[in-house]
Amino acid sequence: MNMINVLKFLPLTVFIVYARLNGMTDVAWREAFILGGICTLIVVAVQLYKKVTFDRLMLGVNLFLLVGAVAFLGELYGILMLYGTYKGAALLACVGIVGLMTTLFTDARFIGVDVVGKTALKKRYSFMLLLVTMLAFVWAVMMNQQGLVVSAIVPFIILRVMYEEFGKKLEFNNN
Repeated sequence: MNMINVLKFLPLTVFIVYARLNGMTDVAWREAFILGGICTLIVVAVQLYKKVTFDRLMLGVNLFLLVGAVAFLGELYGILMLYGTYKGAALLACVGIVGLMTTLFTDARFIGVDVVGKTALKKRYSFMLLLVTMLAFVWAVMMNQQGLVVSAIVPFIILRVMYEEFGKKLEFNNN
């Protein structure tokens, strides 16, 4: 695994570890979002500089962290209320926004695999991922009171596994 593949997880790792080590208080969450947002800017800058195809799921997580950081810094109470009430759904909504935008406006689509001549397959896998993301979002809203593990982490892991498997299939079909 190269350094860029490890680096893409830095913002989320900093966010989770910081909040956890500081008691997951309101102040800890505020600071965790701000640190996660700063890490996001650094990681995105490095990835742009290296001309790396972004991991779409982690880009969605980074959007979640960046919006949270801006909401805390700008005291945007509407967004903070949504984040506080629908934690998992807010995260999956950000992943869905990235998924929709990349499916519609990039060659690698939501699947994030840049292979030549597989446009139909990339579209199909990307729309399948988009559908699963929407279902995960609905699940997160419905299971909101069950805690983060049930409402967000499990659906995100399922989404991650599908993302990886579809990507492998595209790369395998390219050889």
